[in-house]
Parts: sequence; C-alpha cells; structure tokens
Amino acid sequence: MTTDRPDPSTPDEPETGTAPVPADHAPADHAPADHAPAGVDGTALLRTSSAVVAALAPAALLVVVALVVGPRLGDTIARHWSGDGPADGFSGTWSSFAVVATIVAALTAVSIVAALTRRGRPSRLIAGGAASFAGLAACTWVATALATAAAPTPEEAVAGWTPALTLPGLAWGVVVGWLATGSGVRALPDEELDDRASVRPADLRPGERLAWSGTTGSPVFVVMGSVLMALAIVVGVVLFATGASSVVVHAAVLFLAGAAVLALGRVRLTVDRRGVRLVSALLGIRLLRVRLADVAGVETETLDPLSWGGWGLRVSKRGTAYVTGRRPGIVVRRRDGSAVAVTIDDAESAASVAAALAAR
Repeated sequence: MTTDRPDPSTPDEPETGTAPVPADHAPADHAPADHAPAGVDGTALLRTSSAVVAALAPAALLVVVALVVGPRLGDTIARHWSGDGPADGFSGTWSSFAVVATIVAALTAVSIVAALTRRGRPSRLIAGGAASFAGLAACTWVATALATAAAPTPEEAVAGWTPALTLPGLAWGVVVGWLATGSGVRALPDEELDDRASVRPADLRPGERLAWSGTTGSPVFVVMGSVLMALAIVVGVVLFATGASSVVVHAAVLFLAGAAVLALGRVRLTVDRRGVRLVSALLGIRLLRVRLADVAGVETETLDPLSWGGWGLRVSKRGTAYVTGRRPGIVVRRRDGSAVAVTIDDAESAASVAAALAAR
C-alpha cells in the first residue's frame, strides 16, 4: 500500500495512491476460513479423484458413441419428435455434435474446477449442477444419434426408448456432487460469520483528498473464461469448415460467455471522490458503482458466498456482490436500502476511506 497525502495548499493535485488508516482499524488478526489449512486423508483424496473421473463421463460417452455410431450416420441427424411417429426436426450431424461437444466440455471444466477448489457445499453444488447439465446435453445427442442410426433414413427415425437416456444423464450430477463432498472443508457456523463491524472514517483534513485502490480476483474465473473463449473459437472454425455457418451463433454466445467470466477473473476496487467503483482489470469493464451521495453507511464483514447468491458477480436479496469465497469484504449500504459488497484484502482500510468521503 502506498500513501499520498497532498499538502492542503495544493488541493488540485491529482489523486494517486491510498489513504492511510489509523492503527486501531488494521485488519483483525485472524485467518478467513478459506485460508485455513485442511488435511486431506486417503478417503477424501479418493473421493475427489473419483469426482473428477465421474465429471468426465458425459464427455467420454459422447465421444465413444460418436466414434461407434458415426459411420452409420449421414450428414443429417433427427433431433425432434412430436409424438410416437417419425422425426419432424433435423440438423447437421457433425455441426450439432460440435456444438454439444463444446457445451459438454465447458460444463465438464466447470465441474472439475469446482470439485477441486475444496470450498465445501458451494463447490459440491456447482460440481454437481454442471455435471447434470453436461450429462443432459451429452445424453440428448446420444439419444438422437442412436435413434437415427437405427432407422434406414433420418426421416424414418423413431424416438422409441432413447429419450429415457436423458434421465440418467441429468441425474449424474448427483453422483458427482456426492463424490465431491470428500474435498470440502468444514463450513463455519452462522455465528462465526456474523462479524459485521462499523468502521471509523479515516482522518480527513480540509482540502485533502483521499483515495484507496486494491485488486482481487479468482484464477478459477481466468481459467474458465479463457477455456470457454478458446473452445468458442474452435467450434466456430469447425462450423464454418463443415458448412454449418447458420449455427455459428452458438460459438458467438459461448465466446461472449467466456468473456463475461474472464472479466471477473481480476478486478480493481477504487474508492475516491467519484464513489466506490469495481472495474474489470482484464477487460476494463465497469461492474459496480456507488456514488458518494448514495452512501448511507459502510461496514466490513466476512462475506459468505451462500449468503450473497454464490461466487462471482451475484444479485441476491441482500444486494449485489462480487464474491470470490468466504473472505473479509466491504459492504456499502445505499440510501435506498440496497447494498453492494466486495471481497477484498484490507477491507477495513477501504471501508474507512469510503466512510470518510461519504461523510464529507
């Protein structure tokens, strides 16, 4: 942290650096639960490894069926049935496979990352949920491929029993989520998380300007965003190469989703005369802003992802928050009753500066 206290006689000097905070407002001498060491025994390691292998199952099933049934499929695959009769909707065999494979790969990556992050119940929910959607997507394509391969032509394909394959695919996430419990750490009881504290405004002399700035983020978002964008480029090339440019919108949507995740990978929180602002340090996109005139109060607390709607940029009944884990953060209360929260190191310094500027 750097300090910049301009001489009061030069109030127009640009704001650079960070305002100091009194010693009695230094961060509390305790470690958040996320940074507490957690021993991993053999059973936990086995379950975590099993969760990773299980998360790969939908992608493996998709590839195996494509290799086995592919030679019997033409350029067209049946994809929709209105009843017990023959198919009434069709799509390109390999263009649809490319889109589904990309979606399954992205969801599999999310599931594996969540299973390995060792953050308790949130990790299990994300790992299981992503695996469920991956299983559903993979089994849906497998069902249509098997139905098409069993008929003389795609137009004569009958769904039969194949739609039932989607049910175990959707339920597969339960298996992955259960296995991922071995990698979780003990969740803090509610009373340990209720550590909200008001802050005393930083000392601010007449004509003096204060500013505070800090960065935070999650490498998980960086990896996920980069993978999604890379996969989007690959699937876009495949779709153009196979002449399926009409569905290239899937690649565009996937690319935008990857960019949105990447934007959350590294962010900068700034507190100055313009208010409290959160900006993506990687893409330069403003994510949150609270004007000083709208600030009703500032406090610090340990932000729990489950209390704020999950990880990342979330909107919940408590307000809007950028949360990267169960960590200390700043909470800014607006005059309209809403709140904005950000997990950040040295949250007390940020809150002290925000309180001083809002009270001016």
